[in-house]
Amino acid sequence: ASAMEQPWVQTATPRRPGKRRRRRGVTWLIVLALLGGLAYAGFTYGPDLMELASGEEAIDEPAAPSTLPVATATLPPIRTATVEVEQLRSPDGSQRFEITTDFETGVARVVIDRPEAADLEILTLWDQAFIRRIDEATWYQLDRGQFPIDVEFGVDRWVRSLDQLVPAAVRDSAVIERATESTVGDVATTRLLMTLDPAALERATAAPAPLAPLPDGSPAPVVEPAAALPAGVMLQPGDDEEPTLTVELWVDDAGIVRKSILPTELGAETITVTSLSPEGWEPAFPTPENVLPLTASALVQLGL
Repeated sequence: ASAMEQPWVQTATPRRPGKRRRRRGVTWLIVLALLGGLAYAGFTYGPDLMELASGEEAIDEPAAPSTLPVATATLPPIRTATVEVEQLRSPDGSQRFEITTDFETGVARVVIDRPEAADLEILTLWDQAFIRRIDEATWYQLDRGQFPIDVEFGVDRWVRSLDQLVPAAVRDSAVIERATESTVGDVATTRLLMTLDPAALERATAAPAPLAPLPDGSPAPVVEPAAALPAGVMLQPGDDEEPTLTVELWVDDAGIVRKSILPTELGAETITVTSLSPEGWEPAFPTPENVLPLTASALVQLGL
């Protein structure tokens, strides 16, 4: 049958060579434009995109001098502080809490974050402690013991200076990978991403060999190490494949570390100082009618 008898049969129309060449030219122009755009984007936004792709935070902050900041303000007296703490307890879990304490009296309030239950609030006064679920009015009384965590170490346990965390004896081996102008709350800080040499840190904080007794038989004087890490920070063996320790610090103009992120080898803690005050502090303690003794049923009620 002819094409006239079968209208659904179409005859091929030969393409013109010039038209095909023009289409190829347009296609290549589009490809080149896309490649040029990608190259420009990579040059302009490449570092940020690489950080996002690797799971790291993209830092959008003004650059700061890549040197350790020097304190330009007087260190204020510190009696009361509020800090937020995250401690790595295992590879798949962490503990978060907020502590407010008066370092002179030892009075403290701790709120423990519990993702799967109501947070716990604990108030301590002298040898007593009161605990409750933060969504309930009833408190339970128990002995304080050594709680809150490491409070016996005083202000240096939670509020540290740059000189304490990066002693002078290890600064020559410290490398600043990034420095930016940042803030913690409403406090201006210098944000430092640094690597430290664990071997230099170990040498600086190691106790020297004991001296021989004096000629008259009296004990030799005790020689202190060149540097001492603050309370709660202890150098631990790490991965031999990682020759350096990475720390991130936010330092204010008085040299106080307002926030620190420490690796596993230095305690695996993130501490954020949200408030400092030279004044005393005391929370509102529960009245007797709202306090019960801690019993087995109370433990169940608290979810402990």
